[in-house]
Amino acid sequence: MEIETLFGLPAHPLVVHAAVVLLPIAAIGLIVIAFVAKARRAYAPVILGLALLATFAVGLAQGSGEALEERVDETALVEEHTERGETVLPWAIGVTVMAALVTFADPIGRRVRSMPSAKVVTGVLVVGALVTAIGATVAIIDVGHSGAKATWDDPDR
Repeated sequence: MEIETLFGLPAHPLVVHAAVVLLPIAAIGLIVIAFVAKARRAYAPVILGLALLATFAVGLAQGSGEALEERVDETALVEEHTERGETVLPWAIGVTVMAALVTFADPIGRRVRSMPSAKVVTGVLVVGALVTAIGATVAIIDVGHSGAKATWDDPDR
């Protein structure tokens, strides 16, 4: 997913904000629906949709970043940001997969009698949700911080 410009401006600084906002919100929502059964019934499809949007935004941010990288000076900070940027998409996909598992665990559990106990499934989902949500949030903060450093701390500017 490579996009170079939006409205005549480099797309990356514009698109990246969607990923920076949507991924942590989806991660927080994932933790809530994993822990709270009432919230799961009411909001799980919303969180799954939000996670899908966040993953799409991360993909767009990566593509637009690759396009922008060709237009800017290659510095150590830009290279570091690029490398860190590649770590976010797997975490975003993980949040989406966990949101899908949490969303569909209850309906599947009601249909399949040979599933492990609800407590075991819930425990596994809670741990998976925590790991992926925290990992995604740390990754997006890390890459955002390195991007800000590459933009504002670059000695050549």
